[in-house]
Amino acid sequence: MAFFAWGMIFYAHGVFKAVLEAKYGWSPVLMSFAQTWFWFVGAIAAFLAGAVIDRLGPRTVAYYGAAATAFGLVAITFVNDPWQLFLAYAILATAYPPIGNLGISAALAPIFEKHYATALSLALTGASLGGAIVTPLYIFLTSVLGFEMASWILAAITLISLTAILRWTPTPTLTSKSVPNESGVEAFRSAIKSPIFWVIWLTGLFSFTGQVGFLFQEISIFLPRMGLENAGYAVSLTVIAAAFGRFILGWAATIWRLGVVASGVYAVQATGLFIALIDEGVVTSFIAAFIIGLAVGPVVMLPAMLIRAAFGPKGFGKIFGLSSVGMFGGMMIGPGITGLISSYIGNQEALSGLVACQLVSAVLIFFWFKSRVG
Repeated sequence: MAFFAWGMIFYAHGVFKAVLEAKYGWSPVLMSFAQTWFWFVGAIAAFLAGAVIDRLGPRTVAYYGAAATAFGLVAITFVNDPWQLFLAYAILATAYPPIGNLGISAALAPIFEKHYATALSLALTGASLGGAIVTPLYIFLTSVLGFEMASWILAAITLISLTAILRWTPTPTLTSKSVPNESGVEAFRSAIKSPIFWVIWLTGLFSFTGQVGFLFQEISIFLPRMGLENAGYAVSLTVIAAAFGRFILGWAATIWRLGVVASGVYAVQATGLFIALIDEGVVTSFIAAFIIGLAVGPVVMLPAMLIRAAFGPKGFGKIFGLSSVGMFGGMMIGPGITGLISSYIGNQEALSGLVACQLVSAVLIFFWFKSRVG
């Protein structure tokens, strides 16, 4: 699921942007608005998907995600006007949560207790593989067959592969300890009344603002100091480090208190951003890109882990769905704010803001997160 969610949707935005700008001469501003629209619809879809997951299970919602991903990839090939672009992005936005972080985290939450972090890190490895494999494949197929045919082929692969995987994957047996007595509705009501939930929500907002703001502007930030080729290598280094970071988090979460580990993750990313801020050397920039990348995977994993640790598996879908609104909010505003500050003030000021976002997250989670369940 992670392979297709990140490969066909998250990282594919770069392909959509390049093709449509070249084909219609649309401005980067229009494409940025479309990207913001994607995250806005995704936030609403995440909350609704979480509620449906609690009622019907993650597999049913994932079937929709598979179909909507395929339909969205096909729809993007019929785009001629901006309103059609926004419609296609809305379809893809509703597909992303069911097969992405929300759907995967919700599927694992009732099954794993002590080893939830390890299971999640292994499952989300597909995200890195999706970015590493699908994006180059998409570009290659577009150059050989054209954008329309490439999109149709990938849509068919997505629908057939995910449907088969979901159809033949056995439904796991839940452990008796995994299901508390309180109902999902009661668990959700209890969660939103808890200050801990809103600490997690705010942490997601700030951390994703900082992380996605950097990721979407990484080449723009590194380009003036190291050239286009080296900037591309820096992006690859960030992606590779993210895969290592997921496994490190899975290991660290079994040893130390989750609040301390989470705070450390945000502090690590703040450190990498600070290094990029104070030194513009090529070698230093590579080091910064790697350190930042070590936290990229864990930042994606942490909201689900924190929700699971604080409130247990009951009602997880709806609780995590609501917390995802904060995450999507960060993804929605981060790139735009970072881009505006970089363009009109400077890269140094933009990096300073990103450092501040991660430090706020580190402080919030360190001092106010308490785990209620094991």
